[in-house]
Amino acid sequence: MPKVYAIKKEWRRLSVEMFGLVSRSDRAVLDDRLSKRVADYIASTGAKRLLGFAPMLDEPDLAPFFRDWLAQGGRLALPVWLGGDEMVMRWVETFDGCLRPGRGGTLEPVETLPEATPEELDLVVTPGRFFSETCQRMGRGAGVYDALFRRQAMGRIGVGYDFQIFPKLPVSSDDVDVDLVATPSRLILKGNGRGPDTR
Repeated sequence: MPKVYAIKKEWRRLSVEMFGLVSRSDRAVLDDRLSKRVADYIASTGAKRLLGFAPMLDEPDLAPFFRDWLAQGGRLALPVWLGGDEMVMRWVETFDGCLRPGRGGTLEPVETLPEATPEELDLVVTPGRFFSETCQRMGRGAGVYDALFRRQAMGRIGVGYDFQIFPKLPVSSDDVDVDLVATPSRLILKGNGRGPDTR
């Protein structure tokens, strides 16, 4: 098992380098396409209550989608990392004014907002360092999302750019797959492999 963790560490280092090769203007175009794909998919599920995320610099920015989601009456929770693999989730009414810098360098909802429970969520929208063609997910290494997915059955959609997709990933026994991966060009469905390419 230690060998797998060492390999993952190298993959995560590679992820940072890959993101550095894409300009901010190119990423804005990709984020727009990805947001539309995620919006269309979620509309097809009938989900009403999402766990989203405020992006770090090396993650897709779905803020426009989350703002539209809230404006249309959807409910949105965002995670607060407590350290280790622990998180709490809080309901937000806006994607901008109620966030503060958190422990891991990402923006998180302030403590005065009401807590969301896993049972209340219809769908989790999660970033990752990499995803595979079979919907494996590699995160940042803390196991926060994996722990959440093991505790509660819920829909899980991974979001990333096309350069974050590989045929398979180095995984360990505590890693949990997502149900679907959305990229700017396609959807990858678990069990069905490659989804429609619409570039």
